[in-house]
Amino acid sequence: DGSSDGVRTLRNEEMRSWVSSFIEYVADQLKHAIAAELSPLSVRRLVAFKGHRSAPCDADSSERIDMALAQDCQSLGSVENVEAPEYANAVALIEVRQCPSEQNRAYWQLAQRTQTLHSTQLNRRFAWGLTVCGTHVRACLFGNDDILASEVMDVATESGRKQLVTLLVNWAMCESQRLGYDSTIRYNGETGQWEIDVWDNESRVTHAYIHERTLFDTSSQFGRRTRCFIASAKENSGKQPVQKVLIKDAWAPTEFPGSEVVRDELSNLRTIRDKLGADDTLAGTYSHLEAGGVVQQMHTKQRTADDTTVSIFADIDASVLEDVPARIHRRVATTPVGEQLKSVRSVDELIVVVGDVMAAHTAIVRRCGILHRDLSTNNIMFCHDDDGMVRGLLIDFDNAVLQSDLHDEQRLDQIGTFPYMSIGNLEQSSVKRTALDDWESLIYILCWLGTIGINRDDQTN
Repeated sequence: DGSSDGVRTLRNEEMRSWVSSFIEYVADQLKHAIAAELSPLSVRRLVAFKGHRSAPCDADSSERIDMALAQDCQSLGSVENVEAPEYANAVALIEVRQCPSEQNRAYWQLAQRTQTLHSTQLNRRFAWGLTVCGTHVRACLFGNDDILASEVMDVATESGRKQLVTLLVNWAMCESQRLGYDSTIRYNGETGQWEIDVWDNESRVTHAYIHERTLFDTSSQFGRRTRCFIASAKENSGKQPVQKVLIKDAWAPTEFPGSEVVRDELSNLRTIRDKLGADDTLAGTYSHLEAGGVVQQMHTKQRTADDTTVSIFADIDASVLEDVPARIHRRVATTPVGEQLKSVRSVDELIVVVGDVMAAHTAIVRRCGILHRDLSTNNIMFCHDDDGMVRGLLIDFDNAVLQSDLHDEQRLDQIGTFPYMSIGNLEQSSVKRTALDDWESLIYILCWLGTIGINRDDQTN
């Protein structure tokens, strides 16, 4: 464009072509180098695709993928012959801008689209991305609490090109879990189904399930990134009814800054199951633990290890991670599988659901010494039994604590779902939290439903 420094500014489309050609060149050279060495190494061929508009699988909106890095499974010789990818196929997203001054805009766009990547791919633990702003390339790692960006790789210099080539080669040769994939959630091409493993810490056994549908998807790429799936047991002789379970997958913090109480959902669910499991009057009114534990991720030499952010960031300088909290990846399978509260058919059904849930809540407080602390419209569900009768179901013990851990004058954390928090909780008063705070939350839930309507049809109208 005749700029004073003598460097012509490329248009975005020209830059995308350059990026695509560079990545394809690296992929081809790597393939030839391995063939020349007669190496048995298995290497994925990563290629970049340009400007594809697609509606993400199961997403409500259509977004333009600027560029996507994807695996060319067919190892075709030309990028032009490979079908353009959707979010479901992308290994990483690439955001291209004309000049380095647009770096922040590139970060923002990449973060927005990577959120869609997380919500589309069931087996995503974390995600990589690239920003290309002029000749400045940065690699981004999207974790649970932060986005880590590399130093600039200036491809106008030999050292910058070498850094980018090294990164692309590492991505092509590394284990899939280093790309952010979860080895315990697999797509079975023969059956066209997703398979989900749930490791049980107590029995030391892996339970395999078939994904049927996603109940709750992660609403953010940050924080716990909680997902809930409805699934059925993989091994079934056909003689017994297929047991459906609710699988909850989340990244729980290992520490809670500013809090003096421990939150351990898995431990709480075990306590509730062991103490209330024999009580038939409460059957089906609370989450009954079938299996659960820390996700065991496959690592090198076919060994498994606890899936944590510490292991993900193991190769990153500790000073960079100083303010990034540690998290652990847990997955639990519970029964029964309920329906969302907004699906109740009448006020009468709502009354029965609330009665069952609070009966379970009271039993859990009195007999297990556990306080739920997060009653909300999302955590109250219901089921219909074989006779069509409705039963309430209390779920999600993420924020539950042992009552014995609560005492006067301790520093209190603000826990729960904002619209339904008790006044004492909202104001973080020094008064010890009790079951009355959860009962107060129930009052606000009923007030809310009484205002907007008890079910989906009423709320829509």
